[in-house]
Amino acid sequence: MLKKTFAVVATLGLSVSIFGGSAYAQNSTESKIESAQEQKAQEEYEAKEEVQLAAEVKDDSVENIEEQSEELTEEVADLSDEEYTRFIHNYVSENNESTEEMQEKLDLVGVEFVPEEDKGVQTMAIKDPSKISLSVYSTKRTGQNYWYLQTSWRSKEIEFDPATLDVVSLEWDPKYGKFYTAIAGGKGISTKRDGSKRDKGIYLFNVNDSKYNFDSYASVQVTKKKKGWLEYGAKYTHTYSTTKKTKTGQAGINFDATGPSGGYSYSVTKTTNVSSWPKYNENAVKLN
Repeated sequence: MLKKTFAVVATLGLSVSIFGGSAYAQNSTESKIESAQEQKAQEEYEAKEEVQLAAEVKDDSVENIEEQSEELTEEVADLSDEEYTRFIHNYVSENNESTEEMQEKLDLVGVEFVPEEDKGVQTMAIKDPSKISLSVYSTKRTGQNYWYLQTSWRSKEIEFDPATLDVVSLEWDPKYGKFYTAIAGGKGISTKRDGSKRDKGIYLFNVNDSKYNFDSYASVQVTKKKKGWLEYGAKYTHTYSTTKKTKTGQAGINFDATGPSGGYSYSVTKTTNVSSWPKYNENAVKLN
C-alpha cells in the first residue's frame, strides 16, 4: 500500500495548527501502528500449530524425523484441510532442501509429494514477473482418496501502485481429475472468486497484493476419474495502475479452453489505466 508523506510548507500568514499536529507526525504514527499490527499478525501466524509443525519438519534432519515418524504422521493426519494446506505451503515455501530430501521427509510423515521447481519468467508497480515467485505442486495424505493441487507465490517487492485485485487460477485436466473442494489462504490474502467452471478444470481466486506476505497460497482438491497422468497448473495475473490513481475491486475475467489438455484457462479484461501480466507454472501427477 502506498504511504504518502506530505511536506508542510510554511509561508507568510500560513501556519500549522498546534491542535491538529503535522501531517508528517500523523503519517509517522499511522506507520508505527501498522508496523505493530503486522508484527502482531506475524507472531499470531507463527504460533499456529501447523506452521510450527512445518518448521519442525523443515529444520529437523531426516534421521530425527524418521525416529518420530509415527507421531508426526499422526499429527499431520489430524490436521484439517485448511491446516494441512497451510502446513504444506509453509514447508515448501523458501525451502532450500533438495527435491529428494523434501520428498523423503514428507513421505516419513505420511505425505506423497510431487514438487515443481519455480520457473522464473523475465518481463515497478511490480512490472517484472521475476519479482514474484510461483510454484505449483501436489500432495496426498495417507488414507485419503483425493489430491491437493496447490500453488504458492511470494512477492519480492512491495506493490506501490496497486490496481484491481490480482487473480490466480488452479487449472487441471477435467478428464482425469474431478473437483472436490477449494481452499484459500487466510487473512484475506487470497479468497475464493469463481468456481463456476470447475467441471471444466479451473477454479479462480482473488489475491490482495497489498496484504501480508504469509498465507499466499491456494488449493483445490480433486478425486481420480481414471488412471493416468493428471496435468495441472497455476496462472497468476498481476495487475497494477499505470497512473497514481489506485483502482480497486475485481478484475474482469474471460474464460477460454487453453488450460491443461483442453481444460479451461482465463485472461484478465483490459481496463483504462490498468496494466497486467500473467505468469504460469505447470506440473503433473500420476493417478493409479
